[in-house]
Amino acid sequence: MASAQKLLVVAIDFGTTYSGYAFSFYHEYKSNKKKVRTYLWPTGIGLEQSTKAPTSILFDSRQKFHSFGYQAEDTYTRLPDDHQKQWYYFKRFKMTLFKNENLNEMTRIKDVTGREMRAMDVFSAGINYLRDHFHEMLQERSIVEEEDIQWVLTVPAIWNDAAKQFMRKAAVKAGINGDRLKLALEPEAAALYCKSNVRQEMFPIGHTFMIVDSGGGTVDVTAHKVRLSGKLQEVLPPSGGPWGGTKVDDAFQTFLVKVFGLAAIRKMSKAENLQIEREFEIVKRSFNPVATMSAANIWIPYCLRESLGRTTGIQHSIKIRGDKMSIPHLTVASFFDVPVQKIVNHVRELMAKPEMASTNNIYLVGGLSDSKLLQAAMKKAFPHIQVHISVEASSAVLKGAVIFGHDSDIIGWRIAPLTYGVSTYGSFDHNRHPRHKLTLIEGKEYCSGIFAKIITNGTSMRNGQATPYRQFSPIYQNQTSVSIEVTASPSASPSYATDPGCRVLGTILVRMPDLTRGTNRKVKVRMIMGGTELKVEAVDGNTG
Repeated sequence: MASAQKLLVVAIDFGTTYSGYAFSFYHEYKSNKKKVRTYLWPTGIGLEQSTKAPTSILFDSRQKFHSFGYQAEDTYTRLPDDHQKQWYYFKRFKMTLFKNENLNEMTRIKDVTGREMRAMDVFSAGINYLRDHFHEMLQERSIVEEEDIQWVLTVPAIWNDAAKQFMRKAAVKAGINGDRLKLALEPEAAALYCKSNVRQEMFPIGHTFMIVDSGGGTVDVTAHKVRLSGKLQEVLPPSGGPWGGTKVDDAFQTFLVKVFGLAAIRKMSKAENLQIEREFEIVKRSFNPVATMSAANIWIPYCLRESLGRTTGIQHSIKIRGDKMSIPHLTVASFFDVPVQKIVNHVRELMAKPEMASTNNIYLVGGLSDSKLLQAAMKKAFPHIQVHISVEASSAVLKGAVIFGHDSDIIGWRIAPLTYGVSTYGSFDHNRHPRHKLTLIEGKEYCSGIFAKIITNGTSMRNGQATPYRQFSPIYQNQTSVSIEVTASPSASPSYATDPGCRVLGTILVRMPDLTRGTNRKVKVRMIMGGTELKVEAVDGNTG
């Protein structure tokens, strides 16, 4: 069965702060693309439920997975102090992959106490939990064979290829078959959700629109044009930065230290700290300075109330009533200043580009997009553009990823974010090549590490489009294999694979056992671009 016709599509949105899954059957998708189901997680706060659970993972002292989400949070806070120091508790760890130039399967990350585990083990455990949870839920409704499921895993569009590859490997380690796995770029998934849930006259042929996906960790911005076929063409390469909702949390934590002092903050138990975090999360989502000028009230423990009179700084701006701290609305608003300003400034830079001249619609998605402050700032900054707040903004990526799983060809063209090629040897030119790259092999002078370009950054390529083959030869007469080192560069015309910013994405080994032609043998290499992942093919040119 073709990937676009799998019986069932399941999407996992593994976020910085919250994660969840959504799904739909193929027959449902054909009749109503909007019919995407999500699991509702009990939050532990009354009868409240959420489409996502906290991306928190707890391992025991032997690094064995224990729990995920709200259960992990609650279990960790109830552990005795000696167990808390022995167990491993990870939260908001996804950002460790952002711009990590040395990321690999052995990369280690720290938990909340500074203890380390392999990042691959942590990520795969979280994905595995969501995968197993879905299967348990599905068994209560119907029986579906694993080979009939198309899995989709969301990733930030601004992540580099190494981080995307890492997430794919983590999903495979979690038990998902790599042949039945697609990576969906988060803002692209959101674009599909918006296109499916908004009146189609809002997306006429030739229309260009922007998606601003403001999640917990990263903010991803993309722009697409609607082609005659109805498919979407990427107009600008994805961009953004680490300006998500966690920046608001960081500002709140800094505020607490200023008010109560670091010593008092450290006296809080894990349970008390968790309760404050959860209460602030409610404030963060519901805060609306336009509708009310009233202060925000947050519960605080006795150790903080006791310390208030002994600290200096800004404590005079807050009031304590019983066990509640009352924070002035202007102070709460200031917590949003950094991410909101970063987002507005970045969008302003993009809108100034000639490609965006005809853009008259911006769609805000992601959890932070629920913020009235961000909404108001965007509308004020772009008065002549329609700024839309997506329905179910925090679930737009998750549900859009399901649509992508059913038909990934909806995104018809993408722009190459980097220049791609291979590192190779070439005849040494004494007038052009640096002396330190001179290598003598079997009596011939070669220049090592030449960047042989195959795709130039900024090139718009159709989904699944393959480049022409480039040919390379072995440098030794008796060479029985050739290593193709796939390399990427932010520069449009890199000279060498060692130029600043260049990085190796991976290596392909091509077997060439027939030595009868010596070095007069060919290896053919081409790249397939346009999808969410770069594909590279390398074959023996003599045998095909």
